[in-house]
Amino acid sequence: MCLIIKKPVGRQIAADFLENVWQRNSHGWGVFHRHGGRLTWAKGMAFDELLAFNRQLPLDAEAYLHLRKATYGRICHDLAHPYLVREGLLLMHNGSIHHLAPSDPAQSDTAELARLLRDMLAGLDDTQAQALLRSEGFGRLMAPLVQGSMVVLFDAQGAVRLGRDWHTVQTYEWDGEMPGIQVSNTHAWSPKPGLQRPPAGRWRWLSWALG
Repeated sequence: MCLIIKKPVGRQIAADFLENVWQRNSHGWGVFHRHGGRLTWAKGMAFDELLAFNRQLPLDAEAYLHLRKATYGRICHDLAHPYLVREGLLLMHNGSIHHLAPSDPAQSDTAELARLLRDMLAGLDDTQAQALLRSEGFGRLMAPLVQGSMVVLFDAQGAVRLGRDWHTVQTYEWDGEMPGIQVSNTHAWSPKPGLQRPPAGRWRWLSWALG
């Protein structure tokens, strides 16, 4: 399962939303962001550590937060996301890449993806690696591999998303800080009880008016 949450500049991720997600995805957490020209990342296994780190995320930084539900591999700190692909390049993954399932059951498909990317980028300097990750060719070659998943790569230039698109949290799914924040799926968490979805006809009109 897993979930990636994209925290935009000027926003915070609600603690009650994280608690909801943690109930289904409690096999580790991780965060990366860039602030003051520095790439910062952390990961852990305890929910109280996640809440504390979330509170410290700078408002003026875009950040990405991952909560893990193990499909392949052990439940341990090392297999929590993000993965360090190479110095200055981090990776988060939501989904399963079955044809990368490792022969060693202690490892994960995401660890294998990180290893393959490390091999692919070996010998390139940072400028060359950043250009490759943002090239049309890389995106098209990776598309069949990550189909149905989401991969977020993060370096000094920011984020590169591969695979499926974001879902934007709606007001009928959560209240407070969460509406407008993007997440990688809708099945790794459940909408907040008591919120009412707009009537179908009104929702169609709003969709037409906004788009």
